[in-house]
Amino acid sequence: MAKTKAMMEAAMMMRQKHQWENDKKHVGHVVGIEVGDIFQSRVELNVIGLHRQFWNGIDYMGTGKNSLATSIVVTNRYDNARKSNGTLVYSGHGGNPNVKSNVSIQDQKLQGGNLALKNSMDTKSPVRVILKFCKKFEVGSNFDYLYVYDGLYLVDKMTEERGKLGKLVFKFTLNRISEQPQSCVALKDDVMGNDDSSRQLASSRPRNRHKSRGSVVQKDVVRVNDLSKGKEKFPIRVVTLTNCVHIPKSFYYIVKSIYSDKFNQATIPCGCDCKDGCVNCDKCVCIIKNGGIMAYDCKKRLASPMGSLLIYECGPSCKCSSSCINRVSQHGIQFQLEIFMTELKGWGVRTRSFIPSGSFVCEYIGEVRDSRQSGLSIDVDDDYLFHTGVGKGFIDATKCGNIGRFINHSCSPNLHVKDVMYDHDDKNLPHKMLFAAKDIPAGRELSFDYNSKGKFINDRSNSCYCGSQECNGQIYIKGINFKLFIY
Repeated sequence: MAKTKAMMEAAMMMRQKHQWENDKKHVGHVVGIEVGDIFQSRVELNVIGLHRQFWNGIDYMGTGKNSLATSIVVTNRYDNARKSNGTLVYSGHGGNPNVKSNVSIQDQKLQGGNLALKNSMDTKSPVRVILKFCKKFEVGSNFDYLYVYDGLYLVDKMTEERGKLGKLVFKFTLNRISEQPQSCVALKDDVMGNDDSSRQLASSRPRNRHKSRGSVVQKDVVRVNDLSKGKEKFPIRVVTLTNCVHIPKSFYYIVKSIYSDKFNQATIPCGCDCKDGCVNCDKCVCIIKNGGIMAYDCKKRLASPMGSLLIYECGPSCKCSSSCINRVSQHGIQFQLEIFMTELKGWGVRTRSFIPSGSFVCEYIGEVRDSRQSGLSIDVDDDYLFHTGVGKGFIDATKCGNIGRFINHSCSPNLHVKDVMYDHDDKNLPHKMLFAAKDIPAGRELSFDYNSKGKFINDRSNSCYCGSQECNGQIYIKGINFKLFIY
């Protein structure tokens, strides 16, 4: 106990000196931490940001219905069971005298960490799982308990049943996400039993862990803490491998596109008169523009099929509130994203948290310009140009842009582009919004098909390195190549 107290005091001194890593809680892997990594104490878990609770087994961020579990520590203080097939049955917290001797035995309540785990189940948000060993894991260790990071799990089921003490207990069934390296531990038995010996995990030397391309479990170093400098809801980190010290070329980070004088004449469209959250599809003029069909479901994900090529969101002239179900992409990034250096494609973007299919990811933002503008050179950097639609308008993210400028092409993308209108009435200049085309696990690189919505190219480099089975070796397919015309 004295050793633990001393370590906690040292950790708090480090925190005061801003020496803690990953100081903001987040969902998903922690940069620099690999599946199978071993830690000697809970204090160490706090300092590196893997689990920010000194005593509680469930760590979470947010409050109430907006809370999400970030990590759990599996111990024998509760009736937890871990199966060899990657399934974990985890008991909720509260009313357990094994944790606090002075606590009264009572039914567990759906609050705090229990509620956060339920919310993670409802949103399919991944949870980090750390296993506590009830014996010395390595020869020469001075600690009775060691902790192993076992990777990301999804909460698939929640039940409420009578526990051994006769009170209601929450039971959460978690399943390990596939395509992760195996941790360096194995169970002696299929399920962790009630006696101390069966709770102990058999140890083995760490295996050679295969690192998946674009996975955040690689040994990365944070080079820039927030490329947006506070302009986004979440910090946009730049990470590279330890042997790569590059950072992206300088540009001005913006969260709203900048329109040239030619395009500043677009007027704000007339809005709806809805005051009930735009739930009446027959009366809301914005939904009528969408073919009388809601563009988004109750979880604010894309609904299908759509009755319109354009998505019309409620705008500044509408009387509905900012929380209206028809206001989604205009609220900006809702998931934690980061920029990393790929093996062959330069900079790329990956998600640090699970993104459900149909969710809005980000907008492609830059300077909205006309190719017939004077002074526009054919030497313009076509890596950051995006055609807006009919006419000669395009988005130039060379000097001003957001994280969208770093998203790479793939012949088998996990994002698709949707044209969205809400703040002006010029159909030739829709917002280019990127939505998840499928469920995207944490650590996966984001990509979209450059052919689908008109990424420009000057024939400078057309080789594709996406590595998908559908890859044809070229980014731009002959016959649908979008050229930049200079007048």
